Amino acid sequence: MKYATFNEPQGNPGYRKGDDWAERIAYGVAQVLGIPAAQVELAYEHTSGQLRFGTVCRTVLRERERESLINGDEMMWHVGISVSQHRRELYTVEAVARALEDVDPPASADAGLSAWDVFVGYLVLDALIGNTDRHEENWSAIKLALSEGRRCLAPTFDHASSLGFQLSDQQKQERLTSRDGNFTPEGWADRAKTRFAGKPHPIDVVNQAREHDGQPAFEHWLGRIQQVDELVAPIWAVPEHRMSAVSKKFAERMLRRNWSRLAT
Repeated sequence: MKYATFNEPQGNPGYRKGDDWAERIAYGVAQVLGIPAAQVELAYEHTSGQLRFGTVCRTVLRERERESLINGDEMMWHVGISVSQHRRELYTVEAVARALEDVDPPASADAGLSAWDVFVGYLVLDALIGNTDRHEENWSAIKLALSEGRRCLAPTFDHASSLGFQLSDQQKQERLTSRDGNFTPEGWADRAKTRFAGKPHPIDVVNQAREHDGQPAFEHWLGRIQQVDELVAPIWAVPEHRMSAVSKKFAERMLRRNWSRLAT
């Protein structure tokens, strides 16, 4: 169980943030695209008279095969690239590509794709939902203990930092009705910053990947994002008691903005 977090400013009413629905929507968008992703479902816990919302995530490991996860920072370290929370100047798409050179794609990936090709798909997903948290520990490989040390890219996971999850409904409503282009949901989407070196926008990260031998992979995923209505459908599938209509409208406008920039 991964619980939704709260914003509790001093002297102001707090509110539950949208970590839970953001995770579920991201999984839904990944399904539409055919991107390998850890299965996430909305959940709640009711104990001692307290109701807590969150998500549950199916493990990507097979316990009988004694599989284990190797995070991205460790993978880059093995190829001579040192990246940490306080040292991200070397955290680039080139570094990720290098770390994935001897890694197999996920078992569920489309035939013919390399691990790097699939990771470009992860970046496309990030760009669509405005995920700003693809740091060096938010992607991994699976070590196949019974397969002579082989590794495969793990399905993508942890997408809570997306779609305006941290804003209150009041803040979103003000942006939905604003005539100031910089204050709208589209303006919010345009200001997203990632954890890669230089804090580029998620779409800029995709473009960097395209320049680094990622154009064929991008063309593959571009073919999957042509129907934007299918991509926003997971937003409206979330029950309203978990995600308000205001949050859904805001998230849809963000995704459509990112889609329009990515697909043109």
